[in-house]
Amino acid sequence: MLSISEELQKKLPWQAFIDVMVKKGFQFAKSLTTTEKNLLNSGKIIIVDNDISSGTIRDPSLLSLKPYIIFRPRNEDQLRDFVIQSQSFKIPITFASGKTGLSGGFANFGALVDLEAMHSDSEQIILDLSQKKVYAEQSTLVSDLIKVVNFESKGRYIFPVQPASSFKLPVRVGGLIASNASGITSGKLGAAIEWIIDMRVMLPNGEIIAIDRNDSLFEKIVGGNGFYGIVLSANFRLYQPDVNLEEAILFGEDLTSAFNGLQKVLDARILPLVSEFVTSPIKLPGEFGKLAPAKKQSEDFKVNWAVLIKGRRNIVSNFIKTMIGECACYWTKLTEEEYQKYMQERSSFAILVQTSEDDTNHIAFPGFEDILSQPKFLPDIINTINSIFTKSGFHKVIFGYGHINFRKGKGLLLHMRLPVPIHYFYRENSEKLLQICKTVYEVIFILKKEFQIQYKAEHSSGPFEIWLNPHFREVLEEDINQGFAFFNPHLMIYNHLKEELKRKSSEDITEELFILSMLAYLN
Repeated sequence: MLSISEELQKKLPWQAFIDVMVKKGFQFAKSLTTTEKNLLNSGKIIIVDNDISSGTIRDPSLLSLKPYIIFRPRNEDQLRDFVIQSQSFKIPITFASGKTGLSGGFANFGALVDLEAMHSDSEQIILDLSQKKVYAEQSTLVSDLIKVVNFESKGRYIFPVQPASSFKLPVRVGGLIASNASGITSGKLGAAIEWIIDMRVMLPNGEIIAIDRNDSLFEKIVGGNGFYGIVLSANFRLYQPDVNLEEAILFGEDLTSAFNGLQKVLDARILPLVSEFVTSPIKLPGEFGKLAPAKKQSEDFKVNWAVLIKGRRNIVSNFIKTMIGECACYWTKLTEEEYQKYMQERSSFAILVQTSEDDTNHIAFPGFEDILSQPKFLPDIINTINSIFTKSGFHKVIFGYGHINFRKGKGLLLHMRLPVPIHYFYRENSEKLLQICKTVYEVIFILKKEFQIQYKAEHSSGPFEIWLNPHFREVLEEDINQGFAFFNPHLMIYNHLKEELKRKSSEDITEELFILSMLAYLN
């Protein structure tokens, strides 16, 4: 029995598309081993219906589809040819950058374009300190941008958008823009959209244009998942931080009072350059768990939360004073070396799931992983989520982390993922996969209903916006019909399921559609 994506895949005019591309000088192969090395490096080879290649292009979302075609262009001319012809044959197309997404944004049963090896210019990074800006190609690693700007400016400037995952994973500029990412500096500096000067973008018709924030297309590209255009390169403003910044860490045992303290910090609009937190009801892992009050060492002391801050001396001082006035906590100043040690560990928590002190048999499933809330509500939110987890047969989550005063004081962003036993993802466990989908939907629904929490506050929304936002679906479909957006695999799957369900029921099918859509990717 064919899956939904396989059914839709078989309806596409692949042979006609391939014939046209062959006339343009491209070659098609089912196996990489059948091609010569110089052809592999030319960008002229297109891989067709290859299980191994399809299985290697995934992201951490666990939401994936097997693409029929994988294309790795080397230059813009090759990309343009592919884009124009795929859209003329109405083939759904998506674009992979660093492959670090948490929403299945580039999952596709049609044509997947991997942009990792594509270059526009001879130089990937061009730094102009006199103009306080930096140019970067879409394939540039964000970690390289951070290092280059800091080194070349001798610390006078920083690249302002610093996702924590970019210190551990290959986050690239194209994905940074397509997801409107932020990160550890978001409390003071906001998201990527605030720092982009202009971009070069390839549209669905193959045209390459330059746009800035005055262009109506700007906000459809930034945070647009690649649905409306491909970012080729961009210019960013740099940020000049204050000199002699101070670093400190605060920590304590009581979670509720800590969140109340962070609420006071938010209300007072205290915005350090960096303000991150980690929390656990049992004990923080790693170096954080070794923290202890200086004057009274005690084996009974458990570090259940910690906050890392970096900023101007008066801002750090006000932050600490506000927290001490609201909750029982301890603090200490850090050297730059100590601060970096804690930040490296904080960054590694992005891929950690913990349900007991020694448990390693679970996978952290995203889906609703970024929860933006006023800090004072987070104890109730965490309890609500864990009650849904346990009711559905999953463990409670005992570890969380995130950003304080997210994107200039919008709230506290908590990262919290569903701990799924590894065997749930085995091919034969279809009922277990269904339970994952039902649980994710219930969490999203209850958080919206009881706490007005919007899904995907930080990370790319991928297909979630199609699954959950009727207005977005209508606009995207209209834009596709007018040639303003690429033919979209997520929308095709959703519409196919919608027609099937409408034949069977006249009732509200919103929940069932979400669950079946997500299940199509997990299967």
